[in-house]
Formats: sequence, structure tokens, C-alpha cells
Amino acid sequence: MSIEDIENAIKALGTTDIVTCPLHPVGIPGIGAGAEDANDALGTVFTIDVPKRGVLVSATYFDLDDEGTQVNFYLFKSLPTAIADNAAWTCSDADVIKQVTRLAFFVFNDQTVSQTSEIKNIGKAYTAPEGKFYIQAQCAGTPTIATGSAPRLQLQIQSFDPNFKES
Repeated sequence: MSIEDIENAIKALGTTDIVTCPLHPVGIPGIGAGAEDANDALGTVFTIDVPKRGVLVSATYFDLDDEGTQVNFYLFKSLPTAIADNAAWTCSDADVIKQVTRLAFFVFNDQTVSQTSEIKNIGKAYTAPEGKFYIQAQCAGTPTIATGSAPRLQLQIQSFDPNFKES
């Protein structure tokens, strides 16, 4: 196989750019004013537009309320059963087969008035037929999120979708 054959094969796969999804970190919607309970849903299901095929490279959690407690994000390729904020986390068999991965943020970098947590070198290949991840957050601790300080999430993905545009 020649170099030209290899280059053509790579081009046939589509882009292999690293893209940021979304360009501006998205806040978790639906978080109530009271204290959250450990192992409960944090906010409601939300979506992030992603390439239809790719590899999840890294993820950043922005803890704008300076809680510093573990938060898990469950990424699904299609809509899971809705769980209300602060309700017990449960994932049915029908939903677990929709799951792409779980991101557990538990090591934090203190930014004085907020905290960040990163997961690097994830390397999880996926397909998302609808071009989006459906995401449900779950708290492992008992945070109380102040109004206006919703935590945020951002993903970095190696895209194999030639039609995907960052937004």
C-alpha cells in the first residue's frame, strides 16, 4: 500500500479534527434551590451536539459554585428516561444499552471562587446517530448549587464526521 493509498483511506473516513462540544461550556439545566442528595440526579437531561462518529478525547467540568464534590455525567446516544432533579438515580436496562460512557469528575483544581476538573485521554469511540449526546448528571456528594452558578460541561472529541461544525 502506498502513502497515497493511506492518505485516500484517511480522507474517506472524513475529518479527524479535534472539536470542542460545545464551544462555550453548557450549564446543567433544572437544578433546584435546595441541597442535593448523594447519588441523586443533578438537574435534568440536556443535550450537546456532537459528531455522529468520533472518539471522546477529554472533558472539563466547571464547578462555578466552588463545591468540589464528585459529579458523574452519563452520556447516552439516544434519549434516556427522564429523572427529576434530586430524585434517586436509576438507569433501566432499556437505558443502559443507550449509554456511551460515564464521566466521573472527582479531582479538582481550586480556582479560588470556583473549581475545575478534567478527564484526559478518555479514548472512548462512539457513534451518535442523532448527532447529539443526551446527558444526565448525578451527584456523589451533597452540593447546594446557588442560583446563577450552575455547573458546566465541555467535551473535546476527535471527529470522524465530515459534516460536523462546532457551535
